[in-house]
Amino acid sequence: MAVRICPHCKAEITAAIAAAYSNSIECPQCKARLEVAPGSRTISTLCGLAAAAIAWRLSSGSGGDLGAILPTLYAFLAFGVVSPLVLMFSANLCNAPALQSSEPAQAADAHGAAGHH
Repeated sequence: MAVRICPHCKAEITAAIAAAYSNSIECPQCKARLEVAPGSRTISTLCGLAAAAIAWRLSSGSGGDLGAILPTLYAFLAFGVVSPLVLMFSANLCNAPALQSSEPAQAADAHGAAGHH
């Protein structure tokens, strides 16, 4: 499998981790928050959609009791297999956006509900 590299410390991150946690990857060495770049996501999605279209087209002429369902099932399975495999081989890591800090519930309650009693 291909190995991804942290852009900060150049630590190796496995392709399986990059595909499984594509929105929030933590570098094992420098603890930087990373994600898969949008371009890599687009490529894997387009390849998955192309595989799904091919699978649907090849199976759309089948007859029988499941003839109407099988093309959709095969397209779904093709997308579900091809898209993560392409992402594993083409994933490029970048910095993830900073997490938004949430306001404590007590502070929101004190500001919003205190004047309404």
